Amino acid sequence: MRCYGYDETGRQIIDAEATVIREVVKRVLDGDSMRSVVADLRAREIMTSAGRPWTQQSLSRLLRNPRLAGLRTYKGEVVGKAPWEPIIDRDTFSRLLALLDAPERKQPGATNVRKYLLSGGFLVCGFPLPDEVGDGTHACGKPLYTQPSNSGKRGYVCRAGSPSYGCGRIRIAAESLEEEVAARALARLGSPKVRARLERAVGSASVTDEHIAGILAAIDQRLAEAGQAYAKREISLVTLTAIEAEAKREQASLREMLAQAARLQSLPATTPEGLAEWWVDAPLERRRELLALVLNRIVVKPATRAGVVHLDVDRLEFVWK
Repeated sequence: MRCYGYDETGRQIIDAEATVIREVVKRVLDGDSMRSVVADLRAREIMTSAGRPWTQQSLSRLLRNPRLAGLRTYKGEVVGKAPWEPIIDRDTFSRLLALLDAPERKQPGATNVRKYLLSGGFLVCGFPLPDEVGDGTHACGKPLYTQPSNSGKRGYVCRAGSPSYGCGRIRIAAESLEEEVAARALARLGSPKVRARLERAVGSASVTDEHIAGILAAIDQRLAEAGQAYAKREISLVTLTAIEAEAKREQASLREMLAQAARLQSLPATTPEGLAEWWVDAPLERRRELLALVLNRIVVKPATRAGVVHLDVDRLEFVWK
């Protein structure tokens, strides 16, 4: 995917996009928040190079890209001046990085540790949205986040604003949903057939630390060779980007394979009763690891009946592993 501000070759500046970048850089350096800048870009219907609305994450990635300052990188490290024209000068880029990475810009209490059972991607929004072309629909697909209601009851919601910019049309009570998910997941983990299938899946992949380490090393070598080929102009930036994207997918798949094997090995019990007893006092992170053994995601759709106070299981689409 091309870098916003440059054409598909990565060398020619697109003037209209470069103007937007310079405006955004100036606003951020002048003290505007990323949230307000993103909100303005979305209101003006200025899209990313992929044709999607901006988010704080996508804008942050762009502003941290050394390409904007005419710098060439290899495996994430700046290796020298690039042959293309910069959109902003190096001094401006350095000041921008210093500002974006300043500790005081980090939200208080920000952490990667999940606080709730189903946060972090287990739940996705299934509200039907109209397709841009044709008369069909597609699911919103954005992750749900925890958020209290006006009465203080915790729920999972699709946020219309940051960080996901979803449709904002889905909300479901957290406590009853978590109880339902736990019951179903524990029942699956207690099933001999499901356990046998999981063990076969991991075993068929020949998962060992040495085996995976060898494959990861081969991927790193492939990336290094691709980087050298690009530096010698033997392949295009588009080809290099495609190689890097495929390598990242392979690496993520291998790491998940290792994680799945570790989860299986540390499974605390073999019967539904034993698992349920363990679940009561288990730490949250261990519960989430157990869910990750069998659960891919849950698509939460609009309520099927109005005024229902208990959990409406008909709106849940479980995608099991």
